[in-house]
Amino acid sequence: MCRLALLFSVALAVLAGPASSEEAASPDKVSKPFEYSGYTSPEYASSTTFSAYASMSDGEQLAVDIHLPAGGPERQSFPVILEYLPYQRSTIDPKTGKVSDITGRKEGKFFLSHGYALVKADMRGTGASTGWLLDFMPRLSRDGLQLVDWIAEQPWCDGNVGMKGSSYLGWSQMATAARAPRALKCIMPECIPLDGYTGEAYPGGIFLQAFFEDFSAYMGMIWFNMYVPAYGVKPTKPVVDEDGDGELHDEIPVDVNGNGTFLDDGFPPTYADGAERKHVYYEATMAHKKGNYTYVDWARKSPFLDAPCPLNEYTMYDLSPSAYVPGVSRSGIPVYHSGGWFDAFARGTFELYCTMAESTPSKLVVAPSYHDFTSGPFWQYLGLSPAEAEDLYLTEHLRFYDRYLKGIENGIDTEPPICLYVMHGGGWRMENEWPLARQVLTPYYFAADNALSPAQSGDGFDTYTADFTHDSSYTKNRGNRYVGIGMRSPLTPPMRTDKAEQCLVYTSSPMESNTEVTGHPIVHLWISSTAEDGDFYVYLEDVDETDEALLITEGQLRAGFAGLHDNDLMIRRGKHKIDVKPELPWHGFEKADYNPRIFADDAVVELVIDLNPTSWVFRKGHRIRVSVACADYPTFPLHPKLSPSNKPDAEDNVAPTITMHRRALRESRIVLPIIPAGV
Repeated sequence: MCRLALLFSVALAVLAGPASSEEAASPDKVSKPFEYSGYTSPEYASSTTFSAYASMSDGEQLAVDIHLPAGGPERQSFPVILEYLPYQRSTIDPKTGKVSDITGRKEGKFFLSHGYALVKADMRGTGASTGWLLDFMPRLSRDGLQLVDWIAEQPWCDGNVGMKGSSYLGWSQMATAARAPRALKCIMPECIPLDGYTGEAYPGGIFLQAFFEDFSAYMGMIWFNMYVPAYGVKPTKPVVDEDGDGELHDEIPVDVNGNGTFLDDGFPPTYADGAERKHVYYEATMAHKKGNYTYVDWARKSPFLDAPCPLNEYTMYDLSPSAYVPGVSRSGIPVYHSGGWFDAFARGTFELYCTMAESTPSKLVVAPSYHDFTSGPFWQYLGLSPAEAEDLYLTEHLRFYDRYLKGIENGIDTEPPICLYVMHGGGWRMENEWPLARQVLTPYYFAADNALSPAQSGDGFDTYTADFTHDSSYTKNRGNRYVGIGMRSPLTPPMRTDKAEQCLVYTSSPMESNTEVTGHPIVHLWISSTAEDGDFYVYLEDVDETDEALLITEGQLRAGFAGLHDNDLMIRRGKHKIDVKPELPWHGFEKADYNPRIFADDAVVELVIDLNPTSWVFRKGHRIRVSVACADYPTFPLHPKLSPSNKPDAEDNVAPTITMHRRALRESRIVLPIIPAGV
């Protein structure tokens, strides 16, 4: 057992309560979050791999890699862990023939050694699959059903299929589970939102330009099976060895002009060995080029939740995970949600769990990470190792799959359903509900002299001129929560010490004792402005004894969406209304909900902004700081009415002056979910 898991086991032994009768009778068996022994063990030393095409009902073919355990007990069939993805199931170097796939990674070896078959499938319009793709289109849901059914029919599958993966792969799990395939026994979606509009495309109603530009550029390269070593991009591994020589890399056409793609070199394509072919790989890749829709191009033109996408019968309601919540809830398929406190989809992780928990066997784990369990600088900042974090990640998956794919009664379904990492001193902790029943919603008011006070202050106001150069990104990679997908080591924590000069800030007195904030901080800004509209970004920060400020969480809102609406309207699918939980501010984000002149005629407007959920201990002597900005460029574009050219230093920019009101009935404040000590 790794050192970190051993430390966690000591704490969790108390938190998890008395041992079950089975554990009491079998002291060699341990099953707790991140600790698992005595129930299963590695049995296989190697694996075998082959590829195939799975046929869909409309004739398209999904490219599939199958990895089976080998070098152990002889079995004809295995439970299957499926990843259904648009990011290449495996790649191959067209010059050397070297294949990169999951068997070369720690997670692949781990699951294979424990007797699980691994299947990775390229979505239609991606990898070596045929067809075309509009990201998140509903057809992918039907493909997921047919893919699971195909797997279940194969002799190497024992009839039990689970799914895994983060982000897009989390969405594909929801989309597939909503169809309730008979063989699908559990899913473990990681880092996905409930609502794709605010969760991904338009957080707070503001287009997430930096992410979409990077994402679409990357997808364009892998869709077209380009070879761009400078960006680490290699073609997807072909499925069919057309010339029968036992090699797959020679099935990739030669890039004659050396520009990274073989698709612009004319037809028929050229092959290194000169052998004749039916051009299976070439035709599949050309279909992507001709048919795929580039996400950034159409998302930029769809500024409202009810705006049509290129397939006019769909809106973001249809493309979001929310569209599949009714189906997954009806299916009864167990779901283990996984999220990160610094992930862009942190709110959605909790919304999905809370909304589905009463109808579907559900669990939730939230780590001090970005867009996957092991990513980001906070493992190191909190004294933890990303390598050890991966051990924890794999252990939780194994416990979950053992229970639902192998039928092992290991107690994972009877322990408290929520496991959170309380950052900055709290460690891992089990909980039974969210939000925590013991939270005390505590207002801290914006006060004179840029103070943040637990006591209401007298009438007053503060003014601030928007600084369009404010940028929330950090680290060598210039990343942040919203572009964290692309962040790589070395990473540094999100320090905001020098950002105070660009923001309107309010800072508390030093904490008299350690103060835990766990839940959803809510900010109420009473604002007027010299402009008719504007964007507002709010940051919650921890300021230590040396005045260094560290970002804890954040949120944003385009002021024109100030109105509040029933958050149950986030889900528009199904015959029955679904109660979306927890009850958080929801601004509708449909075209009819937007007022482009929200501040006209000297209006004073309340903006209610929920910051992403967090669990953080403000230590004794530290201060709480709230920073408000009107730009976060280049992560988000500048407001088009205030900067038509979308450049921070453009001559035609109109930087408004905003007024923050702090008077009776217009009390600008942040409400913190404080957890009383010892409760």
